[in-house]
Amino acid sequence: MSRGGGKKRSTLGLILDVILVFATGGLWLIWILVRYLRNNS
Repeated sequence: MSRGGGKKRSTLGLILDVILVFATGGLWLIWILVRYLRNNS
């Protein structure tokens, strides 16, 4: 998905996340949290 580099989270992806959080009123943040908890449980 990401082009080159060993960083798991690119700066562009981080900016996109911030935009999505504001655009969806925090729903995107909740979705990420749910996905994160599911993967680590």
